[in-house]
Amino acid sequence: MMLTKIKKNMKYFKFIFLLVTGLFISCEDDSTLGVSKVTTYPNITVTGDALVLIATGSSYTDAGAIALAGETEITPEVTTSSGVYHGNAFSTANPDKYVVTYSAENSDGFSGSALREVWVATTGDLTTSIEGLYSMSTERVGRTTNTGNYVLITKTGANTYELTHGVGGWYSIGLGYGPGYAARGGIITANDIATNDFSVSNAQFPIWGNVVEITDFMVDAGTKTVTYTGTGDWGAVFKATLTQVQL
Repeated sequence: MMLTKIKKNMKYFKFIFLLVTGLFISCEDDSTLGVSKVTTYPNITVTGDALVLIATGSSYTDAGAIALAGETEITPEVTTSSGVYHGNAFSTANPDKYVVTYSAENSDGFSGSALREVWVATTGDLTTSIEGLYSMSTERVGRTTNTGNYVLITKTGANTYELTHGVGGWYSIGLGYGPGYAARGGIITANDIATNDFSVSNAQFPIWGNVVEITDFMVDAGTKTVTYTGTGDWGAVFKATLTQVQL
């Protein structure tokens, strides 16, 4: 009687063991289903220069990009942004910064992308026109000096110009925060370039809404520089020196 009971218990425990083992195997199979598949992400290489500077009105043919997923070549999709600062469609007739994006997707649906910056600008002679693409070196008084590229001055009328960076790009370029920190909307009225007679309207940050007063706007045709002071309504003062890029 006792022996029969022990055998029954052993069968019962054996059944439980097999059931639990089966559950573990089943869970393991479910958790690893499809995980071991290997995919090769697209690798996209921009052909030519990743930064292109073009004089207004010049011809431009994009050099494209090469997209590979392993050894398999993929045709990338190419999109060109509107102008970052003025919003026009890409054209060498419209001075602005444009971004060309190359994107591709492999057979498993994984994607990759690469970028090219294209700047279009008119280079003024700084005696009859202050248009141009400028590199910046801007001091925040009491702090540091930041350098980088690029500040754009574009013509908006017979004697008016728009400045893309009211504090000389200290945040947007120097700190790399991007166009949202560029202090936009400063309009320069050139009453007499030869005598440095300029009137400049205030600029404003798209991100914060803070206002910047632009004063002491000066042009030096000999050194190809533009200097000015930007004073924020929160008390910060910026001394900007822009050096014109010769296109």
